[in-house]
Amino acid sequence: MASKEHEKIIAFDTLFSTNHTQMLKILLPFMDNQTKKHLAIYIKFLELSYTINYLKKHPLELLGCADHESSFDFPGLCGQLLPFCNDKEKKQIEQMRGIFQSMEMYREMSKTMEAMKDIMPDMGDLFQNMQAASFQGAPDSTIANTSGMPASGFPITDILMNMMTPEQKEMYEMFKGDAKNAE
Repeated sequence: MASKEHEKIIAFDTLFSTNHTQMLKILLPFMDNQTKKHLAIYIKFLELSYTINYLKKHPLELLGCADHESSFDFPGLCGQLLPFCNDKEKKQIEQMRGIFQSMEMYREMSKTMEAMKDIMPDMGDLFQNMQAASFQGAPDSTIANTSGMPASGFPITDILMNMMTPEQKEMYEMFKGDAKNAE
């Protein structure tokens, strides 16, 4: 685990703990097995009690737990969660991260196409048709610009589909079907 994520956990734990509970945690390894069990429960009870009292005294936003992120970084969040996941959860988080990254890549490619329309106005209709076809599910080889020129040289949907995992393709098809039903 990276130290930044570790620091966030420590900051949270420190906020809802007292010096006395920290001292009990230090003493815990020196106790016999039966006492360890009772002491562990007692420590958690003290932390819960302290947390409830703290939140009653400070009903506004929790400050000090961690810095409030200025922008939401979903792939970064996934990376922070992975060390705490079991194998099944890791697979699910990796799939979500992959879908999110695919959507981000598509957005970036759309921005690039928009910029290319400004640079090459003759190609604007071609790019617009490619984008429309990728949302409608039309094969890119059927896309033609206003001059009738086929756009088979720009198979955007095929490129994106080949970059996806089978699970991502399944998710894409599911959402594409929902989009058609919404119309």
